[in-house]
Amino acid sequence: MRFGEFSLYDATGVELTAPVKCSGRLLKAGHILDSSDIADLRAAGIKKVVGAQFDAADIKPETAADILLKSVCGDFLRYTVPNRDGYSALYADKDGVFVYDTDRLLRFNAHSEQIALAVLSPYTPVYKGQFLGNLRLFGPALHEDAVNEAVTKISGIGPLLKICTYDFRKIAYIQTQTTMDEIKPLDDLDLVGRFGVYGFDVVYKDLCEHSVDRVENAVRNAVDAGAEIVFVQSADAPADRNDIVPKAFAEASADIERMNWPLDAGIALVLAKRKDVTMVGYAAIDFQRPAFDRLLRFLATKSLPAKEQFPLLTQGSLSLERMVQHLTDDQMQSSIAVGKLDESDKIAVVVLAAGSGRRMPGTNKLLETVGGQTMVEHAVEAALLSKAEYVAVVTGHDAQRIERKLSQYDVKIVRNADYSSGVLGSIRLGLSVLPPDVVGAVVLPADMPAFQAKHIDGLIDLFDASAARKPVVMPSYNGVRHNPVLWPRDLFKDVKIIPEDSHWTPALVEHTDYIVEMKMNDDLPLTDINTFGDLSAFLAKADYVAEAEKDLEALLKQP
Repeated sequence: MRFGEFSLYDATGVELTAPVKCSGRLLKAGHILDSSDIADLRAAGIKKVVGAQFDAADIKPETAADILLKSVCGDFLRYTVPNRDGYSALYADKDGVFVYDTDRLLRFNAHSEQIALAVLSPYTPVYKGQFLGNLRLFGPALHEDAVNEAVTKISGIGPLLKICTYDFRKIAYIQTQTTMDEIKPLDDLDLVGRFGVYGFDVVYKDLCEHSVDRVENAVRNAVDAGAEIVFVQSADAPADRNDIVPKAFAEASADIERMNWPLDAGIALVLAKRKDVTMVGYAAIDFQRPAFDRLLRFLATKSLPAKEQFPLLTQGSLSLERMVQHLTDDQMQSSIAVGKLDESDKIAVVVLAAGSGRRMPGTNKLLETVGGQTMVEHAVEAALLSKAEYVAVVTGHDAQRIERKLSQYDVKIVRNADYSSGVLGSIRLGLSVLPPDVVGAVVLPADMPAFQAKHIDGLIDLFDASAARKPVVMPSYNGVRHNPVLWPRDLFKDVKIIPEDSHWTPALVEHTDYIVEMKMNDDLPLTDINTFGDLSAFLAKADYVAEAEKDLEALLKQP
C-alpha cells in the first residue's frame, strides 16, 4: 500500500482518505478515483489529493477484522462487524466467566501497531449481553503478512477469548463444630438458597467434630457420594497448611493448591484438589460475602485458574463501592505519604529491642531503669526527638511488656517472631517496613541509653542524601568505629545476604571507601549495656559525668 499525496497524473485508482469538493460534487472519504473524477479535479484547479493506493497483498479493515475475530473469539462470544472507525465490539453471549491467557493476548497486541484488542481483565464474571471489549484496526488497509502473523501468534491452542458457562455440579457441604460451638447447621432450604442459584446439587451433607480424623472421614464420604466440590465450613478460617481442615484434606489424599483467596476484599481459605474433586475450607463468617460468591462462580463454570495464575485474580477485583472511596481524616492522620523517591532526604531510625539479653539473666535489661527511664524508652525518645522522620521499633523477647511500655510513643512497632536466631533478622525486618521514600536508616540498639537525639542528628548531618553514592555514617572514638550505623537504602540489600552468625564487618569492609566517621570526644554515648557489670559501670560513669557538669556550671557562674 502506498499512502500520502498523489499528483492527479498518478491518482487513478487512489482511495480518498478525506472528502474533496470539486465541480459541485463532494467526493467522500473512501471514494476511489476514476478518469472522470480526475477531470473534475483538474477543472477545479486541484493538483494533488491525499489517499491510498492498494496492491494485491493489502487487506481492507473489515476483511482483516473478520479473519482476526474468527481466531480471537471462542465459546459463547458475539462480535459486531467493524464500524467506520475500525471498531469491532465484543459481547458475552451467555452468563459465565470471561477467560483468556494474558501472555497470548500480549503477543497478539505486540505484533502490529495497526492491531489493538482491548478487553476486560481475565476471570471476570460476566452476563449475557455484557460488553467485553473491542478489536480496533488502524489505517485504510493491513498487509496480509501482518494479519496472517497475528493469527499465528495465538494459533495452536484454540481461540484466545472464551466464556466458561455455568454447569450443573454435584457438591458436598460439611460443617464442623467444636464442643464450644453453638452453631445451628444449615437446613436443606438454606443450602439450596445459597448454592442452587449456581446450579449446584447437594449430594452429601454432614456435621462433624472439628478434628483431622473426623473431617477426613467426612471428606472421603463426600467423594464416595459423587461430589465434584467439597465445601468444609468451620467457625474459624484455616490459618496454616497444618491447620485442621488443610491437614484433613491432605490425609484424604488431596493436594493443597492455595491458601487464601487473593481478591479484594480477600478471604482466608484453603483450596485443594484430589483428581477431579475440588475441596474448599473456609470460615462461617465468609459464607455470605461477595468474595465467596465469586469463588462459587469460578467453581460453577469450571473456570478456576491454575494455582500459578491465581495472582491474576487481583487484577480488576476492586468493587465499584471500594473504587469510589476517598481518604478520610482519620486515615490521613495514620497514613504515610511517599514523596518523589529520587528527591527524598528522609532518614529513619530502626530501634532494635528484640534480643533476650542472655548475659543479664533474670531480668529484661531493656526495661531496667536508667536516669528515671527504661533503656528502651531512652532509645525511642532519642529517635523521636531527632531529625529522623520515621521511627520503627523491632520487638521480640518479652514483646508484650516492651510494647506496653512504648504504647504512648508514635512509632511503628514490628514484632520479630524469630528473634532468637540473631540480631540480623531483626535488622532485616526493621529495614523492610520502612517507607519507600526513606533514603537511609540509623540502626540503633536499644541498649545504648546515652546515645541521644543530638548524636543521631550528627549522623544525619554527615549523610549526603543527594550524593550518587550515598555514604555509610558511623561514630568513632579514638579511631575505633562503633554502633549505631546510618545505612543508605542502597545497602539495605546487604543485610539480606549476610548470614545470621556473621557480623557487619564484611559489609563495612566492602564499602570502606565511602564510610564517613562522626568523631566523638566522649565514649559514654557509645556504651552498650550487656551485663550487670556494664550497667553498674555505666551508671557510675553517668553519675560522675552529671556531677562534673554541675561543677563546671557552678564554676562558670562564679564572678
